[in-house]
Amino acid sequence: MKQIDTKLPFYLAANAHLHTPRCEQQIATAYLQMVLNIISIFARHPRKHWAKPPIPCEQTDPMSPMPAPRTPADPEQEALDWFTCLRQPGCDEALRQRFATWCQDPLNARAYAQLEAYWQQLQRPAPRPRPRLLHVHRSPVGLWLAALFLLLAGALAWLYWPLAQRLASELHTDAGERRSVRLADGSVLHLDSASALNVDLRGRTRVLNLVQGQVYLEVALDGRALEVRLDDTRIQVYGTRLQITRHGGHDELRVLNGKAAVVQGDDQRLVGAGERVTFSDTHIGPVEKADDKDAGAWRRGRLNARNMPLVEVLERLAAYRGQQLWLLDEQAAQRRVEADFDLDHPEQSLARLAADQRLQLYSLPGAWLIAR
Repeated sequence: MKQIDTKLPFYLAANAHLHTPRCEQQIATAYLQMVLNIISIFARHPRKHWAKPPIPCEQTDPMSPMPAPRTPADPEQEALDWFTCLRQPGCDEALRQRFATWCQDPLNARAYAQLEAYWQQLQRPAPRPRPRLLHVHRSPVGLWLAALFLLLAGALAWLYWPLAQRLASELHTDAGERRSVRLADGSVLHLDSASALNVDLRGRTRVLNLVQGQVYLEVALDGRALEVRLDDTRIQVYGTRLQITRHGGHDELRVLNGKAAVVQGDDQRLVGAGERVTFSDTHIGPVEKADDKDAGAWRRGRLNARNMPLVEVLERLAAYRGQQLWLLDEQAAQRRVEADFDLDHPEQSLARLAADQRLQLYSLPGAWLIAR
């Protein structure tokens, strides 16, 4: 085996397109040989001549008339030669036996062990750089902008949530629209302006879920019970005609024919024909007598207010304009109103009511009506 030429790595580096895994191994070995040669010559043997030592793999020519002059043994150089020779494809068992004999010398074994250690260090992957921690300077302006954005998003969600609920319902009406729907069981629903309702007739109990607005029911009897739900309140229907209205702070049930029961947990009220009851999420009021003549007037486009609270009248007229009411005067909310209003012209009706009650009305973007 011939000694590796120290110019080999420069030649291979200049011809990078010819690289193979074997070439890369030879480059690394040649580099290591140069490093060890320099260390060995200048550190351990500064006065030693520069003659190249024999290579273990090299075979002497038996026909040569004179033996080649021998130089003093250099364990580091011989270790490098053996290291290179043992990694060649032509390494056989005889060569390995010669290597084992050479390693019996403690100096040779130590030199080869050091070379192996150097080689292992060269093959270790480079340490990964530690990530740099970035110190982010938080500006108070950014925090204020984020808070303002969240506040604006919450306000928009609050303003348009009723509209989103209405549009997501199975049956709904727009502002100023009145609609009648016949269900598969024969019942008829009359929906007032800005109303929304979901229907489920698949089970043994027919279920109607009133989300917003007002509905007038003409119930068809088909042997199954009918139940109207308003959040956690259930209305069990035993009659054929009734009207259910959702106001801003409470709900109302009017029974025109038959009976109905309002149930909230363990509390319930039985309402008969010609009676009404109001209830909230947590309380059911007493049963009162009601005037049936004015119950369905809205179906003809009229609102007949008979001893009706001012806030309810404003809510009904604002709903026909697609607006929600915000009444700033709490004392004026419970004033009683005795008048008839045209639902097909809610602007004129609101103006007349505001003049009679000495109110100031303001319309704001986002479908809001402020009264004070």
